[in-house]
Amino acid sequence: MEKHDNSLNMDFCVPEDEDSESAQFYDLLQNPERFTGYSGENANRIWRSIYDENCFKPKKDSLFLDLTHKSINYMCKEKRVFFRAVSGLHSSISLHLAAKYPLKDFFGTKWGPNVGEFTRRFLPELTEGEGPHWLKNLYFVYLVEMRAITKALPLWEKWDFHTGHPEEDVKTKQQVVEIVRKFLSCPDTFDEAQLFKGPAAPEILSEFLVHFRNISQIMDCVTCDKCRLWGKIQIRGLGTALKILFSSETPANLELERGEVVTLFNAFNQLSHSLHYVKVFKKEMDSADMTQTSSSSSSSQKVKKQNIFSKFTHGEL
Repeated sequence: MEKHDNSLNMDFCVPEDEDSESAQFYDLLQNPERFTGYSGENANRIWRSIYDENCFKPKKDSLFLDLTHKSINYMCKEKRVFFRAVSGLHSSISLHLAAKYPLKDFFGTKWGPNVGEFTRRFLPELTEGEGPHWLKNLYFVYLVEMRAITKALPLWEKWDFHTGHPEEDVKTKQQVVEIVRKFLSCPDTFDEAQLFKGPAAPEILSEFLVHFRNISQIMDCVTCDKCRLWGKIQIRGLGTALKILFSSETPANLELERGEVVTLFNAFNQLSHSLHYVKVFKKEMDSADMTQTSSSSSSSQKVKKQNIFSKFTHGEL
């Protein structure tokens, strides 16, 4: 990545004023991300605004194309990264909703994985073949955020973590630094140096910033409180990761707000859980295969399962 104008505002999200009288604070442990029933036109309108109005559009022979895993190859690397990051975040949200679903049984309602909801969101036959690629994008955005957290190790080594319990502050810092140092042994599967190179780089970066800020503001339009909470956390966390990766400042000298650090680590935590949920659903579908009594039915289910998970292995640009 080439050096850009230092005067460029590298805040990928519109800043939040934590001191505002209208600011609301939530205990995330008491408000986990899970199925809320928020769906239909209200939810669809949010995602349409994100994809149709703020994701870059591939173009072939002067014609704009729908966003698919094939059509994005008509865009430059930077614009592909933008779409795949947003798509991966969307997949993560969908996985949480399917993995923590209200299931009724004889004893009442409990929260657990709903295989039907998972397949509805990712089965190739129900997503015009895109579902497995959306899961692939989940892995991609996980690598993006992991790379940002690793790159910022010099910042975490000097960062003052405030948990609200002074006796826990030192312990928290030690644990964060220890975990991030372990990331150094992982292969570098995302290389930000490949992006924003050449004479068009400043213009593309500027567009990248504007589009992402727009998405951060769209999250304020979500009418479900819990959905808005987790949507804003994950968008701002991803925005913080992009700020770390593409800022001209060295990681040790980068200035982050407390809210940016909180959302970055919570967003990465959600992605980590999403990867786990993929394994949970694969296991659930494996179990379903074992209980099939008809060999033809079992074969059909096995093909569908393989179609979903076959592409969930790559993280290239």
